[in-house]
Amino acid sequence: MLFRLIAVHIALCMSSFLAAQSQRGPSAAFYFNKGSPVDAVTGHRAGISGASFTTDRFGNKDHAIFLSGTGDSHLNLGTYKELKPSEGSISLWVKMEHPIRAGKGVPYNPILITRCADREDFNEAYVLYYMLESGKMLAACCRDSTREIGVYSKERFEREVWKHLVVSYDSSHVALYIDGRLQQSSPKKFKTVFLEGESVLVGFNGSAKNLRWWNGSVDDIEFYDHVLSEEEIINLFHAPNPNKTTILVQRILIALAILVVLVLIYFLIRYRVKQVLKREKQKHELNNVILQTELRVNRALMNPHFVFNSLNALQNLILSQEIEKANDYLVKFSKMIRKLLESNMSDLISLEMEIELLKRYMEIENLRFEENIAFNIEVDPAINTMTTRIPVMMLQPFVENAIWHGLLKKQGEKLLTIYFSLVEDKYILCVIEDNGIGKENKKNSAIFDKASLATSFIEQRLQTLNRIHGLHCEMSIEYKTGQSGTKMKILLPILKA
Repeated sequence: MLFRLIAVHIALCMSSFLAAQSQRGPSAAFYFNKGSPVDAVTGHRAGISGASFTTDRFGNKDHAIFLSGTGDSHLNLGTYKELKPSEGSISLWVKMEHPIRAGKGVPYNPILITRCADREDFNEAYVLYYMLESGKMLAACCRDSTREIGVYSKERFEREVWKHLVVSYDSSHVALYIDGRLQQSSPKKFKTVFLEGESVLVGFNGSAKNLRWWNGSVDDIEFYDHVLSEEEIINLFHAPNPNKTTILVQRILIALAILVVLVLIYFLIRYRVKQVLKREKQKHELNNVILQTELRVNRALMNPHFVFNSLNALQNLILSQEIEKANDYLVKFSKMIRKLLESNMSDLISLEMEIELLKRYMEIENLRFEENIAFNIEVDPAINTMTTRIPVMMLQPFVENAIWHGLLKKQGEKLLTIYFSLVEDKYILCVIEDNGIGKENKKNSAIFDKASLATSFIEQRLQTLNRIHGLHCEMSIEYKTGQSGTKMKILLPILKA
């Protein structure tokens, strides 16, 4: 059973192959593709007179021929034997524009014609006519006045649309097909013969007596040396666009070209963006260098200010003949200077070191007063003073102002308290509070005096830090309501080394 199925399958394949081999192609073919009038089979070139190339039924430019409907507009396909089979089929596509009534003789418009004899009447070996009076298409074969057979279209021929025409003939029959459908078939009973040296004409009959022309477009004129079957004719009618692959390739190439252009534009934009970002980064880095330099300059200006004030205090002790105090002051001052020098190795300082410097400073300043200033430093338990780093030399000037301009002129108990608290895990809020003269000395208070070097320097440093790190550091002063004293607040950033 299995072998029988295999044998049947092989037989079917062989029959399909043999059937495909039996379908012969045309013996001559004019496709007019890309403005070429050359026979694609034999290589013969058609003569073109007063005709122009036009768009075919698929929309391909310069893939068909347009005839204007005058005596000077026609095609001469040639005289060679492949155009004149004794039996065969002729397939062509036509688009008729306007009936041409000019001319003389029998009222028709010739589409395709070649002669069988050198005479004015009954001379068509094969012919395709558009009949002016009936509006129908006529296909005919003739031998003489007694042997002329014609077949007509069933309906009036449609204008301004592409139509597929096939004329088939042999010694027995002649038939006309339009758009794959048989219109009429008639017995013929004679063998078709041709006039030696006679041309096959398109759009012109070349007759002196019956002088006529045709107006419209023609395309894909094919000559077969055998009678086409109805299936073959239908296949010709449904033939796809021969340039479909070419058009597809062209569209793919266009799409690829567009893609390449888009990719190039993308990489160009990307390159430009990188360049802009690189320049912005360089500009940002340069600005940071400038700001850091500005920061260091301000800090450098603050250190001499502190040293100047400290030396001035030491000078006052010496001039006052307070030698022991001066000596003690000098010892404490030298230790503080050592701490300052250690802190100057970096732009940052640990909160622990900052608190140590403030304590040293308070010890030094206490030597200036007959009554010591009581001071207290409180730190939020959430703060790790060893690892928390803040900008160096930011608090001492305010402590100095609180002492010199608040507590120095106060009678009685003098108290200074410094609080450190954590804000949003990225700021340290330092509050410097005293019980000095406060509001009474507002106009003379160096804390409010914007011309004060220390205050001015710190304000500039805070602005610079904000610009570099995108922060919101700030400082403010307020009076304690209903009592003497001031409260200074400064929001410092927690920075990484």
